[in-house]
Amino acid sequence: MSDMEQFKTYGRPIEAGGLTAAYTSAAGATSAVNKDANCIRVVSTTDCFIRISTAGTAAAENTGLYLPAFTPEYFDCPPKAIVSAIRVSADGSIYVSPFA
Repeated sequence: MSDMEQFKTYGRPIEAGGLTAAYTSAAGATSAVNKDANCIRVVSTTDCFIRISTAGTAAAENTGLYLPAFTPEYFDCPPKAIVSAIRVSADGSIYVSPFA
């Protein structure tokens, strides 16, 4: 068995495709995710609300999807999706990794 064999993954990471965005009491957003991505992993440095859209619609407090700090989550996404986030109580950053 190879050390790199994958089990139950969401695909393969797209090299050099990672995105980041800072957020405060105002939403921050990534640029568009790689067009070949069909899944993304999102992790945040503080508790936040996120929104994934193709229109660049900003996340809004209490209306986005709650993402606890340092808890990676995987989401299906449309091509060229944009991820936005807004803080719960502390400023932070989101990190988005696309998978194909």
